[in-house]
Amino acid sequence: MAATSETTSHSHSTFYIVGAIVLAVVLAIVGPALFGESFRPAVDVLEVGGEVFLRMLQMVVVPLVMASVMSGILGLGDVRKLGRPGAYAVTYYLCTTVLAVITGLIVVNLVDPGEGIDPALVKDARQEGEQTLAHVAGQNRGRRIEWHNVTGDRSATAGESKNVAVPDEGVWSVRISIDQVGKATTAARAVAKWSEDGNTFEELAGGEFSAGTDPGIYTTSPVITVPVEARFVRIEFEPQQGGERSIVEAYLVAGAPSIGAIFRNLVLMLFTNNLLGSMVEINLLPLIVFSIAFGAMLTTLGDRSETITDLVVSINDALMNFILLLMKLAPFGIFCLVAARFANAQLDGQFLTLLQTQAWYMTSVIVGLSIHAVLTLSLLLWFFTGRSPAQYALQMSQAILTAFSTASSTATLPVTMECAEKNAGVSPRSTEFVLPLGATINMDGTALYEAAAAIFIAQAYALIDPAFVLTFDKQVVIAITATLAAIGAAGIPEAGLVTMLIVLNAVGLPLELIGLILPIDWLLDRFRTAVNAYGDSVGAAIVDKSF
Repeated sequence: MAATSETTSHSHSTFYIVGAIVLAVVLAIVGPALFGESFRPAVDVLEVGGEVFLRMLQMVVVPLVMASVMSGILGLGDVRKLGRPGAYAVTYYLCTTVLAVITGLIVVNLVDPGEGIDPALVKDARQEGEQTLAHVAGQNRGRRIEWHNVTGDRSATAGESKNVAVPDEGVWSVRISIDQVGKATTAARAVAKWSEDGNTFEELAGGEFSAGTDPGIYTTSPVITVPVEARFVRIEFEPQQGGERSIVEAYLVAGAPSIGAIFRNLVLMLFTNNLLGSMVEINLLPLIVFSIAFGAMLTTLGDRSETITDLVVSINDALMNFILLLMKLAPFGIFCLVAARFANAQLDGQFLTLLQTQAWYMTSVIVGLSIHAVLTLSLLLWFFTGRSPAQYALQMSQAILTAFSTASSTATLPVTMECAEKNAGVSPRSTEFVLPLGATINMDGTALYEAAAAIFIAQAYALIDPAFVLTFDKQVVIAITATLAAIGAAGIPEAGLVTMLIVLNAVGLPLELIGLILPIDWLLDRFRTAVNAYGDSVGAAIVDKSF
């Protein structure tokens, strides 16, 4: 009787969440259409409600992960029993990430979404992409290093700009943009130079840039790389002859991390020098490592650890019951999250417009994610466990819908654990170890998305630069870097944007073309997060057999 009641409650909760999402999307479209900008105060209220729900989920993540991992280790009795399940979990996550990337590459090559895109849209996307690069590098508008209006008007004389200090951290590049107003007889010219001491300057490789004589904005592509030994950079310029004026702007922007930096990050993200700092930042992987080590140590103390063992298990049980209470608020919280985000996009004139202009790109990503979730993950689940994929997906539906709404695998983790254990019958030993690990390193949806997005950007870039050819070896590089970048995403600030830059950088695509995918990224992020959460849960069910 209790099982029947629990199943009925689960079905009702899923129905309410689905209804909340549908109602939220309808409100997001109808509200702005009827009330225009006067609907924005209502959106602000919805944002507060959604943020409260999201924070309530996030606040329980850190104690839940630590308590559940320790509880799982203590339940094994002998930590050596964790070896095989741990190896299976890591192998599963790596293999499914590779399969996701391959699926994304196949689908995007078949659909070819970049072929029909307007070349003007590709050029317009660069400005937004440049702003994003500065943001990702930690440069807000006040700290952005730039030279502005270097030449000014036609009366300007040739000269040089001020010296700008190059930050010590990271790889930096110079971006030069010349806005030619009116038709000139001789084009404006700018040269980027670098120096170690601020006195003697030499020209950067590829540092000379000339605009055209026709009116328009001319921008360096690719960017001009600054050598690591450079400490100062400046711009020398010659104004145009004829025409109304030319305006030269130059920016010092941070480049994407290298593959070596990603490998270094993968190692360092396992450990922390400040456990409380990792808790504050919700950096889960070092917390998992600490919890495994601490739980393993407790198993060696015998009766002396009985008190703390009981405390850990009790905390874990209490947190799981707290999650049950949170799930009663889920329909309302999810309604607020979805309605606020979609309504803001509609008020900004993005939502329906983007669905039309980038329909084929969205189709490529969503079809790829669907194939990976419905075919790849389902076949793996059936083959290794004998479970019905449709039934298992229904049992995990609350977690999948919550992931779609929050766009955060980490915030969804408490719900994923509750659904896997209570609804799907996965053992606590597996949910308490495999799911926290998966929320940190398993990014199937993200890897697929980044591979597909990189190919889309390459196809679009080829329209404005016929010299660029997307060869097979470049696609292999995209596959490898997307896999590594997705695994290493957890420890990197602005993870999705930074890892996307790594993939673009690996095949020589202009980083600022990330502006092509930014307007629709918030929506596709929800689909790929849902796939990430479902992939985590499938991994827990498969690895459960190895305990």
